Amino acid sequence: MFGTFFEMGGRAAMEALSRGNLDYVIIDTEHSCFSEESTADLILAAERHNLTPYVRIGDVRRPYVLRMLDIGAKGLIVPNIRSVEQVKELVSYAKFPPIGNRGFCPNRTSGWGYDEWAKDVNSYMEQCNNTCKVIPQCETKEALEDIEEIVSLPGVDGIFVGPFDLSVDMGMPLKLDDPVMVNAIEKVVSVCKAHKKESFIFAGNMDNAVKWTKLGYDNITYNFDIGVFIDAWRNVAGEYRERIQK
Repeated sequence: MFGTFFEMGGRAAMEALSRGNLDYVIIDTEHSCFSEESTADLILAAERHNLTPYVRIGDVRRPYVLRMLDIGAKGLIVPNIRSVEQVKELVSYAKFPPIGNRGFCPNRTSGWGYDEWAKDVNSYMEQCNNTCKVIPQCETKEALEDIEEIVSLPGVDGIFVGPFDLSVDMGMPLKLDDPVMVNAIEKVVSVCKAHKKESFIFAGNMDNAVKWTKLGYDNITYNFDIGVFIDAWRNVAGEYRERIQK
């Protein structure tokens, strides 16, 4: 699966992305200035055009987790994981019993309880547990060291590798071809496959996107929407200036 981080904002930008042959988009509330209300609008815009909306939250605390799931995020990408206990806490907030202790309240994803499929509370909780993904990021030394235990936890649906932050945390900023980093990236996908969990990774360029797909990663998050936008206009402007000088 192929997606990108959504940073630019605006429903039109989301609807335009939905025409770009992407499978999913990650609305980045960690680094961008999206409120819960604007995120809800973006989720609706993505869903309307069959683009799966994930949300990267800024913290493991309960309000960050619960509100984004209640407004319709199909999965949570969770940064800065440094312990197994953090992930257990995350799962407890994000999953209903018997896996976790997510707070129960009818919301827009179930028609506020009026949709037929949601009228039975047990089937509602089971479906939410199965369809709302919990995806911790591996972007710290501690997460990498504990990756086996993290991936094996019930309620963890996959791992998202943030190679830039991971390389910084490991003392080799952006040296993604360093053998230590190569081994780390290979280790995560291997552990995910062993436990039948999804693997995600951020790729800043096409060479890495292709390389990591061939390595076995299930989901490639390519660049940021705003980076692709800037590159596209630089190419257009460059071509224009080159052609008028001929």
